[in-house]
Amino acid sequence: MKKLYSGVGTMMLVLLTSFGLYAQTSISGKITDAASGDALAGVNIVVKGRVVGTITNGEGTFSLNVNDAPPMTLVISFIGFRSQEIDITDASTTGLDIKLEEQTILGQEVVVSASRYEESILQSPVTVEKVDLLSIQQTPAPEFYESLASVKGVQMTSSSLNFPQINTRGFATIANTRFVQLIDGMDCSAPLLNFPTGNIVGFGELDAESMELVPGAASALYGPNAFNGILIMKSKSPFEYQGLSAQFKTGVTTSDAQGEAYPMFNFGVRYAKAFNNKFAFKVNFSMLQATDWIGNDYKTDVNRPESTTDLSGAEDFDGLNLYGDEIEIPTGFPTIGTIHRTGWKEEDLLDNNDATSMKGDIALHYRITDKMELIGNYRYGGGSSIYQGSQKYALRDFTQQFYKLELKGSNFFVRSYLTATNAGDSYNVAALGSYVNERISPSPAWAQQYVLAMQGAFVDQGVPGGNPDAARAFADRTRPAVGSEGFKNLVEGVRNDYFQRTPPGSKFTDRSRLFHSEFNYNFADQIEWVELQIGGNFRQYSLFSDGTIFNEDPEDGTDFQRVTINEFGFYGQLSKTLADALKLTGSLRYDKNENFDGQVTPRLSAVYTFNESHNLRASFQTGFRNPDTQAQFIYFDLGTNTLLGSAKVNAERYGLHEGGAYTKASWDEFRANGGTVDGTTGEVLSGDSSRLRTANIPYVGPEKLKSFELGYKGLIKNKLLIDINGYYSIYNDFIGGSDYVLKVGTTHQGKEVAAGKVYSPYTNSPEEVTSFGIGLGFGYNLPKGYQITGNYNYATFDDNSEGNEEFRAGFNTPENKFNIGLSNRKVTKSLGFSINYRWQEEFLWQSDFGSAMIPEFGVFDAQVSYKIPSIKTMLKVGGTNLFGGDYRTNFGGPFVGQTYYISLTFDQFMKP
Repeated sequence: MKKLYSGVGTMMLVLLTSFGLYAQTSISGKITDAASGDALAGVNIVVKGRVVGTITNGEGTFSLNVNDAPPMTLVISFIGFRSQEIDITDASTTGLDIKLEEQTILGQEVVVSASRYEESILQSPVTVEKVDLLSIQQTPAPEFYESLASVKGVQMTSSSLNFPQINTRGFATIANTRFVQLIDGMDCSAPLLNFPTGNIVGFGELDAESMELVPGAASALYGPNAFNGILIMKSKSPFEYQGLSAQFKTGVTTSDAQGEAYPMFNFGVRYAKAFNNKFAFKVNFSMLQATDWIGNDYKTDVNRPESTTDLSGAEDFDGLNLYGDEIEIPTGFPTIGTIHRTGWKEEDLLDNNDATSMKGDIALHYRITDKMELIGNYRYGGGSSIYQGSQKYALRDFTQQFYKLELKGSNFFVRSYLTATNAGDSYNVAALGSYVNERISPSPAWAQQYVLAMQGAFVDQGVPGGNPDAARAFADRTRPAVGSEGFKNLVEGVRNDYFQRTPPGSKFTDRSRLFHSEFNYNFADQIEWVELQIGGNFRQYSLFSDGTIFNEDPEDGTDFQRVTINEFGFYGQLSKTLADALKLTGSLRYDKNENFDGQVTPRLSAVYTFNESHNLRASFQTGFRNPDTQAQFIYFDLGTNTLLGSAKVNAERYGLHEGGAYTKASWDEFRANGGTVDGTTGEVLSGDSSRLRTANIPYVGPEKLKSFELGYKGLIKNKLLIDINGYYSIYNDFIGGSDYVLKVGTTHQGKEVAAGKVYSPYTNSPEEVTSFGIGLGFGYNLPKGYQITGNYNYATFDDNSEGNEEFRAGFNTPENKFNIGLSNRKVTKSLGFSINYRWQEEFLWQSDFGSAMIPEFGVFDAQVSYKIPSIKTMLKVGGTNLFGGDYRTNFGGPFVGQTYYISLTFDQFMKP
């Protein structure tokens, strides 16, 4: 680790000291609106191929000194206007009179995510989508991140109002470990959770410049876990976006499930300032306060979701949003059967229903030369929310901090950053319900009371025999009433006690960290006949849960130490354009995680351009995903079974893998026929040993993906943009989990673990899964500034699981979905609007939480904006899910209703 940072420091030192004295060029002028003649403030002026630049002041004028002699090219850009390039040939160029023309952008965007360098979105070698600054400003969504729900190919799921998760090309989950999200180059996934934290710890709308999405495999350039796609979020540079801006947004959320309207507040402020085009800084702060959507489906049985009758009175009922009723309790009496404890409602267990976030950052930028910029950035984010994985978790005062140092130029960057998370007062909602029940009455004692009541043992106490309702009421007689002081104290006590402690509670610790260093160098200035770039990275996970999640001290459980995981990767990419029409690109990457074999991920692509604005593309891409940190190092005893991270370094000591286990089905059959074993040696003491079948469980390894894609993107008569793509993907070694039974006794933290213990290790499925999809997107410029946009997506899969009923692919994506929108940001000089409708058909949701069909739904969103130039403020009124009812994006998730809001946004450099 020390050697790595020493090497990075040496590289930075060499770069910092490798510049000399340059000639100076002075440039000045004024920029105006070509139509109205109004001066334009805040226009970006950048020297092409350098980091040097400036912006116009309130009068539209600018001056710029460049430490180099002509010739050079100025790039003039301003949101909503056509960019210009101006050649500078005189070392003293003054009085430039530049006029910019307004335009509605179609196909003019520049992207960097597809190839790690700037290129036209039309000529990208793979499918890429971009949400630019205008789209961010015009979205009807109350939070700009949610505008991604309308992007082609995106599947958005939500377990909370402020915690939406996105996925592309199928296999969606809320805890999406197959997707990478970068915020200004920093991976925002929490080391313990292993999936992107959305925008709860990102940046506010005032600092958002763009979002670029690459659907599908991106491992060849971005490494592990860029398996189903990558989202790159870019904030505004303080050199290019200066001044003060502030936003206040207020409104209400309402849903049928909530039963009433609740207030919502969102406030943000940003200030940026540059000094002599050398030093700049920015400060951001934003916060959200709202009441979360609610999950209150207490009638659906997790195990029988297709039932059209109310099963909540059944003795084996496991309610969808009830907790504490999950464990099956066999009574041993056929007339009584299997029973479940009485569950607690989600809304009764939660300490509050707040959806809050607070985030801020400060960034310092120093331009060492005209070709080199040093950036230091501190970012903080946190809040309260709900997320749903295999169980539901209430995130309370969760925080994530980022520290970054980056040196960049026009053809390179060197970047190091640290992320640190703290779980705050977060807890597992299912564990809370279960342990509340256990503290009231341990399950064996509760079940005994239930059985005796059914058998008529308490008739003299007024409890009729053979009456399930009466028996349950008797067994629950010490259960405190919801809302009583006894109930509050009991729930709070369990909520404040920790996982895997005595007594066990629902709270968990997370003080994990992630260290990451990477570099990229483009040889464009050194090599002319081919485009070559190389890069690499080193990453270290430093995990600490104080024994509540990870297996940090398997020996005696008294000295919990951090678990570290190191990995590194290197990549190279070659591009060559033939006959100014055919661009061929090849990428190759090697990655190594210390716990797994190295992975090689190639990518090949070709783009053929004809008639200037029409492009055909074809690509072969590969990807992989390392088992997440929990899949490697978790050890969590659920009572009925124990989750076991299956990296060899963690699991080998327990002897479960590679022939040390029985299948769960054979064990159950063996036990049902009177079989017993010695708890230490595993020797069969009674029963028919031939019923037992050995499970040869390999240690967990990476998932792998190969994908083929064809596409077309073109601009017709500068009015119609069409983007079509089709893909076929092959997945191997899906990571999942199944139950197995330990053959021979072992120990954990100094305690005996008997043979016959049920473990749930993470395993790779032998099934090969394939998926196929088509995407169609378009944009059309109508007269007078109106624009219509839309997209359609088709997706399907084959899990090849015939004969394996336990395998769940979890595609979790509707086969058909579409989106259509109409907008005009200048109906009049001050008035604009946008409306959008998206629809998706029903689909099967599969997860460890439960599986069921998710009904189809459609969502209509709209906003109207009005510019008030006299106070440099934009008024915006909007709403989401207008005219619609509640809907859910996933099984067990909350019911999403409507949001109505009004916002005021002040911008110091607003165009008159």
